[in-house]
Order: sequence, then C-alpha cells, then structure tokens
Amino acid sequence: MKDDPSQIASNLIAQHGIDGALTSVRQGIATAHAEGDNYGLSVWREVRRALRTKPDDPDDQEAPAI
Repeated sequence: MKDDPSQIASNLIAQHGIDGALTSVRQGIATAHAEGDNYGLSVWREVRRALRTKPDDPDDQEAPAI
C-alpha cells in the first residue's frame, strides 16, 4: 500500500512530535475535505486513528490520552 497510515503517522511524529503531527493531520483532513478528495480524506482519517493508538514512549504500551 503506497499510503500506509501507520508509516505516515510515524514520520509525522518524527518530524513534528505528537502535537505537531495531530496539527498536520487536522490540516490534511481540512484540505482533502475542501478539495473533495475522498481518498485523501480517508487516508488522513486513518493517520489520525494511528496517531491516537500510538504510545507516547516506545516503552509505554498504553495509548496516549488524546
């Protein structure tokens, strides 16, 4: 799969941290929605879901409270 939401989420966290990643996702969702890009909207929503299930710390197995 070209657009792997889990990989996109990991890359966004590495580049921007969790808060910045969530901001990027919100912007991506808004842009895709405004452009009528249903595929992009679906991918961004899956990225958001992946971010919500990722632990803050690799040693911490609980999902972050978002």
